[in-house]
Amino acid sequence: MARKVIWTKRAERNFDEIVDYLEEHASEKVAVKFIKNIDDLIEKLFKHPDIGRKVTKTKTIRHYRIDKHKRMYYRKHGKKLTIVFIFDDRRNPDDNPYK
Repeated sequence: MARKVIWTKRAERNFDEIVDYLEEHASEKVAVKFIKNIDDLIEKLFKHPDIGRKVTKTKTIRHYRIDKHKRMYYRKHGKKLTIVFIFDDRRNPDDNPYK
């Protein structure tokens, strides 16, 4: 069975917003680095799905820090990894449903 990554609509929207923001306010190079970090993190999570910390509200969802300000929330079932949410910690904490 091949590995499969599933992105929720919310996670896709968060990802796109972050990439757009980085391209507009930083540089394309910074945005590409962020995308590479996400790809590397997904590979790491397939190998070691338990490295993320469990979310207190939902024990099936874990989070892992992408960089200094961003976290990825995910769930793993067998060969399937679901990216649930990406959150920038500089935003209002009330906007994070998994805090």
